[in-house]
Amino acid sequence: MDPADAFPLLRQLADGRFHGGGALAIALGVSRATLCQRIDALEALGVECHRVRGRGYRLPRPLDLLDAAALATELRGSGLRIETVEHTLSTSSDLLARVDTLESGHVRVAEWQTAGRGRQGRQWLSMPAQGLTFSLLWRFDGGVQALAGLSLAVAVALAHACQDCGVAGVRVKWPNDLLLHDALLGDRKFAGILVDVQGDALGPSVAVIGVGLNVHGVPSGTGQPTAALTDGAGGITRQQVLVAALRRLAEAIRTFEREGFEPFRAPWQALHAWQLRSVEVLNADGSTTHGVAAGIDAGGALLLETPGGRRRLLSGDVSLRPAASQA
Repeated sequence: MDPADAFPLLRQLADGRFHGGGALAIALGVSRATLCQRIDALEALGVECHRVRGRGYRLPRPLDLLDAAALATELRGSGLRIETVEHTLSTSSDLLARVDTLESGHVRVAEWQTAGRGRQGRQWLSMPAQGLTFSLLWRFDGGVQALAGLSLAVAVALAHACQDCGVAGVRVKWPNDLLLHDALLGDRKFAGILVDVQGDALGPSVAVIGVGLNVHGVPSGTGQPTAALTDGAGGITRQQVLVAALRRLAEAIRTFEREGFEPFRAPWQALHAWQLRSVEVLNADGSTTHGVAAGIDAGGALLLETPGGRRRLLSGDVSLRPAASQA
């Protein structure tokens, strides 16, 4: 079953209560046999569904669905245009396909994204209505080089938005991850940022800022320690986080337009998970470099103090890991 075809069934089950098979079949306009096939297909897509003879079907917990009308009201005056969809492969790919026709400030939000993109060809995994997956298109008068550090400015904005929602322990990891710190569990990733940039050297340029953020749960198979925002603050909703994130992003990007990355440098370093700690950097060619994370420069590059002197590392060239002695 196409994930897009799964959403009518998911909406019927969204309250987390039991629904009888006969009532579900009538509501969806299908036979009982077809309903069973759709439940099977839903589970094959990774969505857990409880089946109890005599009671019917239910999801393990209610779905925290977005309210598109309320979003438009809450973000009125922000200059953003919000577009919500039930399912897509990638919100960023969707915007890039329409980059020539969309106005600056266009946001596309998906209830369920099944082929999200991360750095270095990685996939961002998500489940329906558990996290947030959205992308924001913004047009800049300056050239592509003027956008250096934009992903770090976005990370600062998102960290502050999470703090606005009462989440404690939010940290950033160079160049584009957000972590949740726990004294016992350490630093676990809960959000990632991917910025696609197009344009001329002298301008204009356009950026599509993609964000994937775990709110209620974490997907399996990520291969790294992960967390959700509700690990740091209970009772928050996806809508609350999305509104806070978009407000902070709109404000931050307008500051970035006027002043560049410099206003975000100190706030980023204050949030840096591994500031002045020994780290191991995995380079694109598979080699590793050891040193002390000494912060970032005015362009957002990571400064690494090594036995051979200070090195300046650019986004996209490396992956950062805690040194083995600190793992």
